[in-house]
Amino acid sequence: MRTKLFLLFFLGMFVFSSFDAKAVSFYLGTGLGDSKGRVEHLHLDDKHAFVFSIGSHFNIPLFPVRTEIEYFNAKMQKDEIGDAKLIGYSLNTYVNIPLLPILVPYVGIGLGTMKEKFNSGVLDFSRQSNWNFVPQYMVGIDLDLPTVPVAGSMEYRYIERKFDFDVADLKSKYHIFMFKARVKF
Repeated sequence: MRTKLFLLFFLGMFVFSSFDAKAVSFYLGTGLGDSKGRVEHLHLDDKHAFVFSIGSHFNIPLFPVRTEIEYFNAKMQKDEIGDAKLIGYSLNTYVNIPLLPILVPYVGIGLGTMKEKFNSGVLDFSRQSNWNFVPQYMVGIDLDLPTVPVAGSMEYRYIERKFDFDVADLKSKYHIFMFKARVKF
């Protein structure tokens, strides 16, 4: 037991040894992208998605971490049949994998609340879901130049959720590809 505690203490000291006030930075971010979705068996075509975020970056040795609060908005459409719109807020955490000095891959997970709205012109149908907790999973690569206070990234995001409506529950899946930018302070 003492050996495990000693190893845990040693690992903690190693990870946080260079962690000081200068190792924390803040940023504002935004992103634009394409979104594809599927609601039950209806495939929705590309439309737009955008995000706005505010967050902090912790320069922890080995695996730097970012945490942000994000507003998310995506819209998809299927010809004249109808469209779907997602609106949400989430708390996201990203872990950088510093393999290269400038191009840095990352993985992320987010937990937030989202609302979906479906419209169908053919069926004269319009429904809005309740706010639901939704996990989302992200993977991407950052272009982070140390001398410039701006970072860019390409990101893939996956969201799957069962949304409850007044009349029925619908299962939906969304694939979102984004280009994002962050201004660091």
